[in-house]
Amino acid sequence: VVIDCTNDDSVADYYAQWLNSGANVISPGRRASAGPMERYNEIREAVRSNSVEWQYESSVGSALPIVSTLRDLLQTGDDVQLLRGCLSGTMAYVFHTMDESTPFSEAVRQAVENDFAENNIREDLSGVDAARKVVVLARELGMNVSVEDVVVEPLLPDEIRNKEYTGTKDEVNAAILEDLKSLDEPLLKRWKEERDNGRRLRYKFYIDVATGICQCKLEGVDNTDTLFRLRDNENLIAFETSRYTTSPLIVKGAAAGPELAAAGMFADLLRMGRGFIGSQS
Repeated sequence: VVIDCTNDDSVADYYAQWLNSGANVISPGRRASAGPMERYNEIREAVRSNSVEWQYESSVGSALPIVSTLRDLLQTGDDVQLLRGCLSGTMAYVFHTMDESTPFSEAVRQAVENDFAENNIREDLSGVDAARKVVVLARELGMNVSVEDVVVEPLLPDEIRNKEYTGTKDEVNAAILEDLKSLDEPLLKRWKEERDNGRRLRYKFYIDVATGICQCKLEGVDNTDTLFRLRDNENLIAFETSRYTTSPLIVKGAAAGPELAAAGMFADLLRMGRGFIGSQS
C-alpha cells in the first residue's frame, strides 16, 4: 500500500504506474482526485484493470464518511440530485469566530494556530481548496468537472492572491495575515448586515447534478439552513436524493486538524485490509 501524504502533482503522476504494478493507493490530498481529468481517468482505468484499490475518503472531510456515504447511495440505486454544505474547516472556524471584537484577520490567525488551515492559507481563503473537494464529489457523481469549472467566490483580492511572498512558512503566513487586515472592515460590514437580518455568514458549496453547476460562495444563511448552527471546526454535507425527499441525509462533524486527517487515512487503510481479508476467505 502506498500512502501519499505529499499533496504533490509530481507524486500523483505515479499513481497509475503503482496501481498497474498491483499496489493499492491511499491519498488524503486532492491532487489526483481533483487533478487533470486525463490523469484521473488513467488512474480509474488502472484500478478497474488490476483489481486494486484507490482510497481517498480523507480527502474530503478528514475522518467524516462523506465519500463512502455518497458511494453507498449511488451503488444502492439512489438518485442523488443536490449536495450542499460546507467543506472547509478553516472557513467554518473563521466565520464562527469572527465578530465585532474578533476581526476576520484575527479569526484566520487563530485557525492557522489551531492547525485547521492548509499549509498555504491562501488556498483556503481563495476558495480553491473547497473547490477541489467539490470536484472530488462531483466526479463520484459521474460529472465531468475540473476545478476551473467550479464557480468560486474568493475572499481574497487579486493583490493578495497573486502576491509573491518570501521567507519561511511562518514568515509567509505572518505577512499574509498582515495583508488580511485590509479585509477586516468590509467583511465586518457584511457580517453585521447578515446578523441584523437574522442570518450568519457561511462559506457554502453546491453541486446541482441536473444543471451541472458547482459553486462555492460566501452566503448568509438563516435558522432554517443546516449550516446556521455549524460549529468552529466542522464540515457538513447535506445529500438531497430521490429517497431523502422530506429531509436530506446529513453528515456533520469535526473535520479540521492533523489528528482527524490521520484518523481518516487510517480508516482508509483498515477498509483496504478488510477487503483483502474478505477476498482471501
